[in-house]
Parts: sequence; C-alpha cells; structure tokens
Amino acid sequence: MVISDFAIRRPIITVVVMVALVVFGTFSAFTLKTDEFPEVAPPFVTVAAIYPGGSPETVEKELLDPIEEAIAGISGVKKLTGRAEDGIAFITVQFIFEKPLLEATQDIRDAISGIRNDLPTEMEEPIIRKFSPTDIPIVSLALSSEVLTPTELTRLADPGITRELRSLAGVAEVTVSGKREREMTIELHPDALQSSGVSVAQVVTAVQLQNMAAPVGRLETQLEERSIRLRGRLTTPEEFAQLVVSERNGRLVRLADVAEVKDGAEEQRTLALYNGKEAVGIDIKKAKGYSTTDVAERVLARIVEVQKRMPANVKIDVVRDAGTRVDASVGNVEEALVLGAMLTVGVVFLFLNSWRSTVITGLALPVSVLASFMAVAAFGFTLNMMSLLGLSLAIGILIDDAIVVRENIVRHVEMGKDHFTAAHDGTDEIGLAVAATTFSILAVFIPVAFLTGESGQWFKPFALTIACSVLVSLMVSFSLDPMLSAYWPDPHVAPEKRAWITRKLDRFNEWFNRRAIGYKKVVAWALDHRWTVA
Repeated sequence: MVISDFAIRRPIITVVVMVALVVFGTFSAFTLKTDEFPEVAPPFVTVAAIYPGGSPETVEKELLDPIEEAIAGISGVKKLTGRAEDGIAFITVQFIFEKPLLEATQDIRDAISGIRNDLPTEMEEPIIRKFSPTDIPIVSLALSSEVLTPTELTRLADPGITRELRSLAGVAEVTVSGKREREMTIELHPDALQSSGVSVAQVVTAVQLQNMAAPVGRLETQLEERSIRLRGRLTTPEEFAQLVVSERNGRLVRLADVAEVKDGAEEQRTLALYNGKEAVGIDIKKAKGYSTTDVAERVLARIVEVQKRMPANVKIDVVRDAGTRVDASVGNVEEALVLGAMLTVGVVFLFLNSWRSTVITGLALPVSVLASFMAVAAFGFTLNMMSLLGLSLAIGILIDDAIVVRENIVRHVEMGKDHFTAAHDGTDEIGLAVAATTFSILAVFIPVAFLTGESGQWFKPFALTIACSVLVSLMVSFSLDPMLSAYWPDPHVAPEKRAWITRKLDRFNEWFNRRAIGYKKVVAWALDHRWTVA
C-alpha cells in the first residue's frame, strides 16, 4: 500500500507526524471547555406580559388573546401555549428547529409592537426571553447573618456583591432572591393636610418633581462650554422631610409638616431560607460558550476575596456548585476511558504473548484518542460526557486494525521473510480488509452527524468523536505499525524453546480433550437417567 510503503521508506517523517498528532491533541485536550452535557439550544421563546391589577379573566381577554393571535401568524411557529394569572400573562412559543432563535425573538417583538396600540396602556413592556440550558444557575450562594436584617443584607448583596460577580468573564446574569429593597415610606397625616390646605396629589407631585437628577442645559463662554445638571436625588429621610409641598400666604409647607418620613423596606415578594433561617440568595448564571468549571472556579475565587471585606458577622455559603458536579461526572468517564485502555492493552498482551507486539499495537490507542481531541476542538464541541462516552466505546475498536496488521506481519516473518519484506507484504495483503472494516464503522456513525433537531445536537459529539478516532487509528495501523515492525522486530525464538512451548501446548490440548470427553459422558448419563416430578 502507498501509505505503508511511504512510512517504511521514511520512518522519520512517520515518527514526526505521530508526535505532532500527540502534541497538538494534548494541547487541544487542555484547552477544551469542560461541561457536563453538550450545549443544546431548544427552539423555545417565552413572553411575559405584566398587567398590574388585572384579574385572570381581564388578562386573558385584554392581553393573552391578542398577543397569541399576533404571534400565531409568525412563520416557523410549531406550538403556542398561554396562561393567564393575576396581573400577568405567560406565553410559550415553540418554533421549528430550523428557525434561528434571534430571528424568532425579533419576530415576536415586532408582532407585539404592531398591536401595542390595541393593548391596555397600563401594560408594562413585555419580557421576551429565549430558553437556554444556561438559564440554570451554576453557582448559588446564601448571604446570612445573625445580626443584620434582610434589608441590610440586601444592601450588601446588591449592588455590592452582584457588581463584583458581573465583572467576571463568563458570567451572564446574577440574580438576588429573598431581597428586601430599601424604600422611603411617607405616612401622611390627614389633619395636618386639612389644616395646611394641601392635597395628596400635591404631595405626590412635589415628591416626583423634586426627587430627580437631570441635565438642564449648557453654559457657554468664549473659551469653553459647561453642562448644567440638576442633582436633586434625595437619599435620607431628613432630605425628604425638607421638600417644599406648597406655599400658603408666604409660608412654605414642607413634607415634614404634613407627613412622617421613614427609611424602610418595600414589601417582600420572595423568601430565601438557609438552614431554616432567613437569608439572601444569589444565583449566578454562565454565558453561552464558556466552561462551567472555569466560570464556577472564578466565581468561588472572587467570593473568597469578597468574604474578606464583609463584616465579621456576615457569612457567604455555597449552596450549589455545578462545577464540582461537572468535574465529578467528566472525571468518572475519564477514569472509565483510562481503565478501558489498560484492560485492552492487557488483553492484547495476553493473546499476542509479546511485549513488543503489544507496544506496537498499543501505540494506536494514545495517538488516536489524543488526535480525536483535535477534532472535538475543530468542530466546536466541549469536553463533555457525550464526547468522552464516544471515546470510551471506541477504545476496543481503535486497536483492532493495529492488531490485525501486526499479526499478519508476524505471520509473514514466520514464513521466513525479512522484516522489511514482511512489513510490506503483510500490510499490503490485509490492507483492503482492514480499510473495509473501518469504513463500515464510519458508514454507521458519520450519518449521525447530519441529524437535525435537538437529538442531533446531543449525538453529534458522540458520533463524530468515534468517527475521527477510528479514522486516525486506521492511519496509524497503515503507517506506524508497519514502520515499527520493520525497524523494531521481535527477537527470533530459539528452536529449542519453540519446541518446548509446542510440547506444552500439545499436552494441554490432550488434557483438555480428556476432560471434555468426561464431561460429555456425564451429560449423556444424566440424559439417559432423567426423571420427571408430578
């Protein structure tokens, strides 16, 4: 064969090619992103329309039905489901898999904008989100304290801790649950309002107009231009108390004259408990295309730094760490891969009874496995359970070609040929059969790469990893094995030792035949004297 002849004539080039495959494969293995499962993007988009104060019947009639009719006309919609609740409408849209999610979300946004004038003005801006596996938090934290209140913990968590975590590469979103946002509570005194001649509407207007920050214009001179900004954002109860509500007979009526201002917290809508005690939860979601383990490690490292700056009575506990689970899952598959390779090499040595033949054939395993990591990186896959499972299942297949080629070369050597001739003739004789075996395996797994839909995204890493590793093993068996067989031959066995091994094998064969005849007689006797039980 052309490949084997070239490998035998140019051994240095063959070795360099194999070393290059190992080096680049090792580099690819260390740079691959690690995840538990392949990144699957199901074609689902969710729409949440908020209608404050609306009953489920009103929400269904005023929001849900018009929006569903508008979305149903979008091309590529496969299934549409909606649910109306108190003050909110949920719509889940399933598209055909060929529909790009970016285009699908934009189409939904355009459809809602087209009927916006027909929807209630009180409706808030709809929230449109693509469903993604990355919506599941990879790290969950609990911020707790024996001294501080949930309101004070919320101020520490947001924006303090959340701002630190959002700055990390790979962090897509940080959400806080169980929080109690700070708010200023203004308790009006009806008697004071009546005596001052101030209405509630005046108080609301005064608070809205005087609690704001906005640019008001520019100041131009001959040499420069300055911007004028109104800095009227109030932060303390004392500042709110000095707001001017109205003017009556030259007397200013301030907010403190008609109301009491308190620094409090808004009504709690979510609750987070840790070890049975109220806490503030922080969930971190990773961005698409980043490794779960890498992002989790960066988050936990930053939490260690943040914990040092927290008050002594505040604890940050890790409730969930997906990075540890991913490492354990991938580690189990890697252990199975290594164990399978060791057992395969052991079985080869047991049957070939030659450590040199075992080394020559066993080299196909590391070269093929490491080279397959290059294919995983080239196809944009991650190092996940499906790609590693493909390698685990292919371990026994990767060494088949090398065993067949090596055994045929040894047979030609025993026929009296020199090692160079035996390497050439042995590979050339068996090459077509070995290639047919490998291409039949490729014919099974390569079509899996053309699967569409969600199943295709799951099984593409599995099938293509097997196909690439088997293809590399075929190349190794046609190049490295003949070259090593030609330049690194087995030492000839002495005739005396060969005769001794033959006698031992003949004696074992005779002993086994006698045992087999005895077993046959016992079975025949049992069949002749069998009985039945009523």
